[in-house]
Amino acid sequence: MPAPADRRVENLTTSLRRVERQKRALDEWTGTLERTVTAHERVARDRETVRLTAEADHVAELLTAEADHVAELLTAEAGHVAELLTAEAGHVAELRVRAQEMAAVEKRLIRTLESQSFRLGHLLVRIVVLPAKGVRQVLRLFWRLLVRIYRVAQRVLPGRFVDPLQQVATRRQVAMARRHEVLDLPGDRPVAFVDCRGLTGPARDEAWARAAASDQPERTVVLTDDIDFTGLRAGGLSFEYLPPFQPGTPWWVDEADHERWVDERLAAMRIGYGVD
Repeated sequence: MPAPADRRVENLTTSLRRVERQKRALDEWTGTLERTVTAHERVARDRETVRLTAEADHVAELLTAEADHVAELLTAEAGHVAELLTAEAGHVAELRVRAQEMAAVEKRLIRTLESQSFRLGHLLVRIVVLPAKGVRQVLRLFWRLLVRIYRVAQRVLPGRFVDPLQQVATRRQVAMARRHEVLDLPGDRPVAFVDCRGLTGPARDEAWARAAASDQPERTVVLTDDIDFTGLRAGGLSFEYLPPFQPGTPWWVDEADHERWVDERLAAMRIGYGVD
């Protein structure tokens, strides 16, 4: 049976061996941990390197695209400037050619004006043209005198003398436009007169359409101051043309004279159609 001292020695030896095993295991775990940390650090560095490389490549691509775009813009701007300079040079050359042509024409004109033959021809032309201008001026003054005499005669002479003069004066106007067009009116007299003077455009067409759509359009006489009778004829309407007042014509002295003439014309129409 071993002694207590020997058991303690054996227990101590066993404890030392267990401590050594634990130390070796701790050393192995420490080495494994160091290797793992080193591997993780290496992987992180590799990932960071890859990320930085990708970012650098992306930045390089952006810079390359921007440089290409700037180069394209510069090329286009240079082409546009070159076109403008070419056009400007052509325009300057054209202006120079025109200036030379104008200078040559001016020289020819100066030589022509200074030549004796041109002066003689100009004198002959003036000798021929001046009488014609004088005759034209005399005829114009004579016409104005006739117009004034006609207006004075309208105010002074009796009606039996003025009416023939007015018929002669208005013969040209009557020849230019028919003053009235009356269709075959059934019955003894027209139903009504529709005054469409002073109307233009849609308002005039609407008034004509209302007259044509009435109960008896064939017995309606339209009063108009429009020279275009196409719409009236197309609607089958009878009409009377009363020309508006026009300043500067010999037919009336002023607006009051024109209104008097219109009143007389309306009274004559009413009597002629049997309304009054």
